[in-house]
Amino acid sequence: MSWSRWTDPRRLIGAAVLLLVLASPATAADAAACGKFKWPLTTEKSWFDAATDLKAYESGATVGELAEGALTVATKPMAEIAFALRPEGKPKSDKVAGALLTFDKVPKPGRYQVTLSDEAWIDVVQEGAYRPSGEFSGVHGCPGLRKSVRFEFGAGPLTLQLSSAAAPVIKVAIRKLD
Repeated sequence: MSWSRWTDPRRLIGAAVLLLVLASPATAADAAACGKFKWPLTTEKSWFDAATDLKAYESGATVGELAEGALTVATKPMAEIAFALRPEGKPKSDKVAGALLTFDKVPKPGRYQVTLSDEAWIDVVQEGAYRPSGEFSGVHGCPGLRKSVRFEFGAGPLTLQLSSAAAPVIKVAIRKLD
């Protein structure tokens, strides 16, 4: 078979159309999965899509004052993390990474939403105790969005703990709801 037969424009167009047809069901399934969250996450998705503009932190970093927006945090083995409190989530043998971020101050106490790009357990610690989570929404199969949890944040320092993660870097969005 000659090279010119493989580079025939009709064959190339046919192959491109076939690839688009095969890819379309996955795209439709992704869009359907993204629509299954209990509340809209369009703001968080837009923050995550601006990936080049996100501040990047290592686990254990002190971020400063809590502000709305998104950031990335590099995970590391949970055995190497000095969590403020032991993670409440049940450990998973295939997800052994985590991260810890400390915020010096929550300037506006109230209800906040913490959204992650990848699977991980979320704990929020303030004044030496867990902040109870309110509502939770999680979906498998939505590219770039995995879960969103709502918490009541008080004034003062706050520690965000992520555990039972597998991804080396997780995008985190924090948004005030009230």
